[in-house]
Amino acid sequence: MDLSNTITAIRARRNAGSEQALLMLDMVPFSDTDNKYSLLSSAAHYLNDPAIISRWISLIADETDTQLKADMLQRLVANGLQQIPDKEGFITLLSASLQQDESRDIILPLLGRLSLAHPAARRQLIDFYRQQDNADVQRQILSWLLIPAHISDEDLAFYLDILYTIDTTDKLVLLNRLLLRDKLEPAVLVQQLQPATPDVIKEMVLRYCVDRSIVPEEALCTLIQSDKNASLRKWSIQLLAVHGIGHTKVTAILLQALREDPDPAVRQAAMQVFAYSLTLTPDNIAYLGNCLLTEKNIQVAQQLLYLLAPYTSRNETLSDTLWQLLDQDIQTTVAISIYDILGKQVAEKIALLDKFMAAYEKEQHDDCKAVILKAITSAMNTGEAWNRFYLRALEAPSTAIRSWAVQGLLLVPLTPDNTTAIAAAAPALLQQDLPYQQRLLLARKISCIPQLPQAAVEVFSRLADHETAQDLLHICTQVQEKAIAHNGAAQINWEQWLHKADVTHDLNGIFPHIWLFYNDNPEMAGKVLLAALHPANSNVLYQEGVSDVEILRFLSVKAGINEHLSRYAMNQLLHTDLGNESKFKWYLLILKSNPSAEILREGLWQLLEKRGRYINMIQLDELLHMVWHDQLEAVFTQRMLQQTTAEGILPFLQYLSANNTWEPVPKLLTAAAKLPGMLADNIFKDQLSTACRNCGVDMEALQRSVAPAPNPAAEGPGFAD
Repeated sequence: MDLSNTITAIRARRNAGSEQALLMLDMVPFSDTDNKYSLLSSAAHYLNDPAIISRWISLIADETDTQLKADMLQRLVANGLQQIPDKEGFITLLSASLQQDESRDIILPLLGRLSLAHPAARRQLIDFYRQQDNADVQRQILSWLLIPAHISDEDLAFYLDILYTIDTTDKLVLLNRLLLRDKLEPAVLVQQLQPATPDVIKEMVLRYCVDRSIVPEEALCTLIQSDKNASLRKWSIQLLAVHGIGHTKVTAILLQALREDPDPAVRQAAMQVFAYSLTLTPDNIAYLGNCLLTEKNIQVAQQLLYLLAPYTSRNETLSDTLWQLLDQDIQTTVAISIYDILGKQVAEKIALLDKFMAAYEKEQHDDCKAVILKAITSAMNTGEAWNRFYLRALEAPSTAIRSWAVQGLLLVPLTPDNTTAIAAAAPALLQQDLPYQQRLLLARKISCIPQLPQAAVEVFSRLADHETAQDLLHICTQVQEKAIAHNGAAQINWEQWLHKADVTHDLNGIFPHIWLFYNDNPEMAGKVLLAALHPANSNVLYQEGVSDVEILRFLSVKAGINEHLSRYAMNQLLHTDLGNESKFKWYLLILKSNPSAEILREGLWQLLEKRGRYINMIQLDELLHMVWHDQLEAVFTQRMLQQTTAEGILPFLQYLSANNTWEPVPKLLTAAAKLPGMLADNIFKDQLSTACRNCGVDMEALQRSVAPAPNPAAEGPGFAD
């Protein structure tokens, strides 16, 4: 009961306040400005009452003081627009007040807020926009007009009407809204893609077109030709590629960009369009063929051919057009590129082989013939006719033609029917202008033929004289060895062997053939073997499994030990660390083959004195007798008596001990014992004792015989005196 009374009391008090506020508002028209502000301020507390709001709006409509009117509007909207009962009337009131400068900043946002739900407010804003010359006011109105997500036909007509009158900043915003809502017709899009349009707008429209795959060809071609912004030209080219390039006009513009555009990114974009988006219509093919025929810039023509190359294998019309171009008066470089492109089809389309053969016979330029031959070899042709064709091509002056002829022969199977033709290609191995790898492969192939003709063997022999590459030299040696095995010494190039042994220090292929065919040319064989003993050949001899002793023994059997070889053997004995006694024995045996060698007369004595403990004294004795004959005793005595130390005379004692049957031995031992101071040396005495025992000489008697006679004067008077 109390609550009901309280509510009733509150309602009665509120009604009384509203009535009092209405009375205040009724007094406003009859009051001065200050009183109006006071009355309005008091009544404003009840602006949540519809009656008060209606009366307040009517006062605004009648008010002539623009400042007061603006303040009243501001007080009214402070509580929001939802409580205003007659919004259409309020919109009319606001529109009527727009011309007042004091109220405009308040009215425009109010109309803008109302325009979101009330078309009448939107129409009022549009009308007021058209009446305005102030760009800031227009921009403020436009900001409200662009908010709604739904655009009516009336709005669209307004947008398009002002599209060409607003500045770039507003136009950018307006276009963005229209593009986001897909409200622009293609014709309008084209108008925005003119070279004079600001770049930022063209960029936005181009992005929209790319996103929607819209391709306005005319406008894009104009941009490619005339726009100063390289990025926009590039995007225009990329947009043209979306649906493929099928019109010759567009193809011409892209080709012009590829040829002349100053920006490399634009040229690259044009190249990619040709590579991936060119539609080979008959008109396009004819146009491109004419371009190739008339193009003066070789680089551009080759680039265009490079771009067309991927299409030739799947487009017969394009291939036929290129073939027809070859019959025209085109530049040689372009013809080479066309032959190269079409030649890649020969391996798959063997029917093209006849065309290429006819072109090869007809073509006058060697560079073209070489490219044609390249295509022909890709078909891997076989048969006698093809063998003759390749061999004939090997006679061409052009290196490139000969190179592809070799390539064709390399693809010919090595069967008995083909061996003659393959062997006949051997002279190509001597042509240093051919690629080394080709010559190497050809040499390997020819070397596999079981029995090469003599002419081919001679080619390998000549090649070995001039070639420096080890792989080729190895093959040459193999061929020569095979020929020697089949045909004997007639196939040996003795001068070449001597050069290899003496100059290049290469003994490959010489052994073991030289053992077998020594008697066919003993003089040259001896020179080769002598050269093989050069110190620079020591490692090569080891690799061949041949020792210098083996060579010397062979020559000694063949009576081929001359002064040079004797010096070699003596030098080995005197200065080389031979490592074992057997080598000393062999060298001494070799020296016996030429006892008249001058080196032996002095060398044997040096050998005894310096290396006596390593050598066989019996062998040395044989050699000394062969060299000195009857003079040996006198020379031996002289040489022995020249020694001044016990160490120096020991080899002579060892010699006498080993050769104890020699008649002068006792006399020589006595002479050695007489050397001053020798018997005082224990080492000498031990060796002398061994020698006396071996020779059957009484050591004590020897010592007594060499002892000095006593001096009677030195002994003084005897007992008899």
